[in-house]
Amino acid sequence: MTTHYEQTGSGSPIIYLHGWGCDKSVFRPITDRLPNFCNYCIDFAGFGDSSAPPKRGWTVFDYANQLIEFLDERVGAAVTVVAHSFGCRVAAIAAVLRPELISGLLLIAPAGLRRFSLKRWFKVRRYKLKKLLHKADGLGSDDYKQCGEAMRNTFVKVVNQDLSAYVRRITQPTLIVASKADQAVSVKDARRYAKLVKLSELVEIEGDHFAFFYAPKAFAETVSLFANRG
Repeated sequence: MTTHYEQTGSGSPIIYLHGWGCDKSVFRPITDRLPNFCNYCIDFAGFGDSSAPPKRGWTVFDYANQLIEFLDERVGAAVTVVAHSFGCRVAAIAAVLRPELISGLLLIAPAGLRRFSLKRWFKVRRYKLKKLLHKADGLGSDDYKQCGEAMRNTFVKVVNQDLSAYVRRITQPTLIVASKADQAVSVKDARRYAKLVKLSELVEIEGDHFAFFYAPKAFAETVSLFANRG
């Protein structure tokens, strides 16, 4: 498939990986402030201008392969990855499968870790029972409900994949940013993520799941400092 992307600026390469339900444009307020870097913002399959995965759905590993293919074909140098939420899932796998392609990870509200939840277990059991009775309409998360038919199988495969085994194998320097009012990925989840990554630093900030979008100047400075580390 063709990965649609925007490229701006010139200098050391940075690639930006958007979250679920977003597209490459969500990072534009940040990249506009970083002309001294070569910024690549991509659309994952099924988002923005990129075509959807097949109806059977994609796993996170399929998205990681999409990213790896893009880096091999378009960039040709080790990049700093800036990822948000779902994009962090993809970044983690790619960083382990092809570590030479990624020099560092800046992960905002990193998703991908699961732990047993009795509430979620009952919710899943209830959904399966309703589905057997053909009464599943209206159930599911808001993200699931907003998916078109072509993306629902992908969503289920993505959210059910626990990436703990991959996260603990990340060897690149990693900066994790967690927002205190984030209802999607809690600070507690981010702290657990940071414990799994050996070369990581955790920063806790004010704001919600999209704090980076509402404070582009501060995040652009953070990206610049991280990309120029060393």
